[in-house]
Amino acid sequence: MGLYMVFVSKNQVRMHDTDAAGILYFARQFRFVNDALEDYLESEKITYYQMFNHEKVVLVIVHCEADYYKALFVGNKVEVVVACERIGKSAFTLLYQIYRLLPEGEKELVGVSRTVHCAIDYTTREKVDIPPNIRNMLDRQLIK
Repeated sequence: MGLYMVFVSKNQVRMHDTDAAGILYFARQFRFVNDALEDYLESEKITYYQMFNHEKVVLVIVHCEADYYKALFVGNKVEVVVACERIGKSAFTLLYQIYRLLPEGEKELVGVSRTVHCAIDYTTREKVDIPPNIRNMLDRQLIK
């Protein structure tokens, strides 16, 4: 499947991301995913502050998964490509491809993650429709 590139976030493996062997601790792949999501929303002028205080909507993660193809080590530079796979009434799925940036300007795929988000009311915690500004953002970037 070809990935329709939506947004690219750059990051780096830090010491606190690794286990005793200096290899990326498996759960820390989700740090890169979450950082990329926040960078993506910010690039669209959507902030958590705005969602919590003006739209009264929270995008909670109700499912996440990850595949690990190659190890990452302290100091590795990474690039996370974010795309929207599916949009429903109150939920959507994002796909993340994680690449290690190599010195020669090349990159290699080291992992793939997916997150399913559900829009809920900040106060009642009940499911709500995806806000129009977020739906428009996702619609423009949907993998077709």
